[in-house]
Amino acid sequence: MISAVYALIAIGFTMIFGVGGVLNLAHGALIMIGAFTYLAATSAAIPPFAGFLLAVVVTAAASYALYAGLVKYIEDNIVITFLATVVVALLLTELVIIQFGSAPSQLLPVISGTIYLEAVGTRIRYVQLLAFVVSWIAIGALWYYVTKTDEGRSILATSMSTRGAELTGVDLQKVKSRTWLIAGAFAGIAGVFIGTLQSTSPQMWLSPLALAFIIVVIGGIGSIKGSVIAAYLIGYLETASVEILGPSFQGVLSLVVLVAILLLKPNGLFGRELVHE
Repeated sequence: MISAVYALIAIGFTMIFGVGGVLNLAHGALIMIGAFTYLAATSAAIPPFAGFLLAVVVTAAASYALYAGLVKYIEDNIVITFLATVVVALLLTELVIIQFGSAPSQLLPVISGTIYLEAVGTRIRYVQLLAFVVSWIAIGALWYYVTKTDEGRSILATSMSTRGAELTGVDLQKVKSRTWLIAGAFAGIAGVFIGTLQSTSPQMWLSPLALAFIIVVIGGIGSIKGSVIAAYLIGYLETASVEILGPSFQGVLSLVVLVAILLLKPNGLFGRELVHE
């Protein structure tokens, strides 16, 4: 279930890099914005489901604003863009600390209750099931969008060859804007569920950002399919590490796999996606 949320994080991250060549280190901070927007909404007596939708919209808008207001003008300089997104992430963290404090907060679940699976002897929260279902609906909708619609295919084409897409009449600025908007929406969904299933704090974005790096490298930069498969691989490895070795070894197996991929298959499991007519 957590792997589905990891996939959302990695897909948004890899789409931005695949389309614009931008390492958006503020992507983790967008996840934090989603969680804290939901916290602010539910604290103001807004129903959880409405708060969830608001968090997704606000995070998508923040992602678009980041591109239109900053990255758009500096994306040709990789180093400056890299540093600028780091500064934005740190700035957003400080603003959240000023507004909400530095102590971890507990989010109100979008849906309450649990279900006990007697056959396997485990209890699952309804919000975990919801996270799984919503994540896969979002991934499925994106997959349909980029493979079955002209606007979606323009995103895929741009990720393959910016120059080639431009020569076929693709408006690169519109494609990049849509990509940042989609990535922001995915970050908002992930932020609410990560904040609910784990904890919500101003530093909560660090771990998801590191996971996004690992998943994208393993799956292959620019590959949506690779991100999904790698997200499930990492999710299962983390769960197995906790169960077998203990919580302190949660990320060890993931790092071992990452090193192996870098040594044996540097382009990742799937590399960049190609379209064959």
